[in-house]
Parts: sequence; structure tokens; C-alpha cells
Amino acid sequence: MLKAIVFIMFFTLISPPFAIGGEINVHEHWLRPANTGSSRPVEDLYPERCAKCHQGQYEDWRGALHSKSVGPGLLTQLHPKADPQTAVSCYYCHAPLALQNEVIVDESGSGEKTYLSNSSYDEKLKLSGVSCAACHVREGNVFGPLSPNHGDFKTGVKADHASVQKEFFEKAEFCAACHQLDEGYDLNGKLIVNTYMEWKESEYGKNRIACQSCHMPGRRHLFRGIHDPDMVKSGVTFDVESNAAADRVSAKLRITNSGVGHYFPTYVTPVVVIKGFLTDAKGKILKDTLKEAVVGRKVTLDLSKELFDTRIPPFKSYEFNYAIKRAVKAERLVFEVRVFPDEFYNRFFENAVKRRDPSMKKAELKEALKNTAGSSYLLLKKEIPLKELLAKVH
Repeated sequence: MLKAIVFIMFFTLISPPFAIGGEINVHEHWLRPANTGSSRPVEDLYPERCAKCHQGQYEDWRGALHSKSVGPGLLTQLHPKADPQTAVSCYYCHAPLALQNEVIVDESGSGEKTYLSNSSYDEKLKLSGVSCAACHVREGNVFGPLSPNHGDFKTGVKADHASVQKEFFEKAEFCAACHQLDEGYDLNGKLIVNTYMEWKESEYGKNRIACQSCHMPGRRHLFRGIHDPDMVKSGVTFDVESNAAADRVSAKLRITNSGVGHYFPTYVTPVVVIKGFLTDAKGKILKDTLKEAVVGRKVTLDLSKELFDTRIPPFKSYEFNYAIKRAVKAERLVFEVRVFPDEFYNRFFENAVKRRDPSMKKAELKEALKNTAGSSYLLLKKEIPLKELLAKVH
């Protein structure tokens, strides 16, 4: 089944190694399913409860994709009772708390995993996705980053809870818990989820410019990424080199990964489509002048084949060359760059609708298809009058 391929292969259930004893480290913090402890009522873990004192962080999170990690695209595929293995695998990153899982893994038997109903499961908490408690609550304690005026670990009293401060909240390794799956599925010799290593091997990693510097500026819980046009614009630059003759147009659009700390884009889900074409005086695209290219890592729906990988590593460039015989009515050369953040998922859901996949929940599938189809945006549109190109030649 495609659903199992998409999520189990993307997010294989792995427990990272950790040191036993001593203070909790980032690996211990991210053992999953994460245990929030039993000393607090589940209502204390709802994001709305945290918002009473942390309204700014709550508002930022509510608009971020972390708050939507358990959305229709995931829910349409999951049947925790009938297929608990898929559910547990997906929840590993999408809903990492033990209380968010309908089932729990029982490994007390002969070594084979069995799945039991989770008596502590809470539906509302599950639907909150990667919320406050998912990152900050463990074993009844609330964890967070060091206070700005503290240079070491301290415990301070914060309203109705104690805050245990940990330096690892501002380290890239914290994000690697879900954005690096070393034992996950690989294709063509490359991991599907490899963002942390892309960062680590770049100048950003070598200079310890952590993920949070860009994705959580000023400690804001925005988690902006490929879906945010302003975020993407801040990470790439565009240059145009062009020339023309009386009968020919030749130009080059160069896209440079100038400010993204990993490959652009990093996952197989988005693609960036570049188009070049000629228009007449009214802006109409002239016949047979449209050319396009795609930046991204495109794979088949069953993840069996990598179709191409044109992603741009940090500080590297991709060049789109446009050369064509000049049309008689041509007035302008136009470059457009459009981002499709959910291209893979959109293809996946379209295919499920076409096949009338009985394993998919219809209402959620319809909503997922709508969401992914409408997430694209225009990143760049540059119009160059052909007169300017001719002037550069003469």
C-alpha cells in the first residue's frame, strides 16, 4: 500500500543512542514515544494552557506547520487499530508524545512487537501535533533553553511550573531528532531525510550556525520554511545574464543558494519550477517560446526510483539557460520561478483519488488534496524588454 511506503519509509521508527546516567541529553530527551509523566493532568499539556503565559509563542506556533503535523494529509492514511505499525511510525515525528498515540508497543514478549490499546491516549493532544509539550515536557518537568542572562544550567520558578534549562534547545542536534533519519529509507544511495547532515557538512554547520538561527529567529516559534515566500527569498539570490541579436534571444537565470543552511530544497516533497518565455506587447506568451526546468529531488510515488536530483547545495548555483529564435512579435523575455512546496504529496493524493483508494478516509483525503494543490506561490517574475538586450549587444 502506498500509505505504508510514504510514511514508514520516510520515517522509520528508530531510537537514537543515548548515554545512561547523568543529566538528560538531547538523545534521551527525544526517546520516543516521549513520556510527559503522570504528575500532570492532560489538560496542562494542551497548547491553549501554555498560551495563558506564553501567548506570543502560542500565536507563532499556531500559524506554523508544527501545529498542523497531524492534519488531513496524515489522518487520511492512518488506521491505528487495523495498522498500528504505520501509525506508530508516523507518530514518531508527527505526534511524538506517548499520550498522542492510540496504541503502544509491547516488547515484553518473545521479542516480536505487539501493539496494545493506549489507555492514556488523548485525541485533542494528538491533533495538536508537534505542540509545546512535544518539545518541552518530559517526566513531569518543563524543559527549555537557557535564559538569555544565564550561562549555565539553572532551574527557575516560572508561574505554575519549574523550568529546567538546557543548552541543547538551541543546538541543531535538537532539530535532527525529526529532520535527520540515518536509519531511514534511502534512494539512489541518498537518505530521504538528510537535512541535519546537509547542514553539518556545509559552512553553516562548520561555523555552528544552528537551525534555530533562521527558523526560530529571536526564539520565535515560527518554524518558517519552504512554504513561506519571504523565508525562501531570504535564502536564495537571482542573477540574469543576457544578450540578444536581431534574430535570436539568449539569456541565463542563475539561482544561488546564498542563505539556506542545507540543500535547496532539502526534501523530496517540494519542487521549484523555472520558466522562460517571450511575450508580445500585450503580455501574451508567444507560441513555442516556453521553456522550463525543475529544481528539486523528484521521485516516483512508490519511492522506487529517483527521477532527478537538481537541488542546490549551500553556496552553489543552478543555471537555467534560455536560447531561442526570436519571434516576430516578441517584446519581452520573462523569467518566472514558482515554488510547489507539496508537489510530491499533491501527486500522491491525486493518485489516491484517481484510484479511489478504499484505505483512504474520503473527507480527509479531499481536504489534503485541496491543501496541497493550493500551496504554490510565485517566487520571482522578471521581465526584460528585448530592446534592453539588444542595447547591451551594440
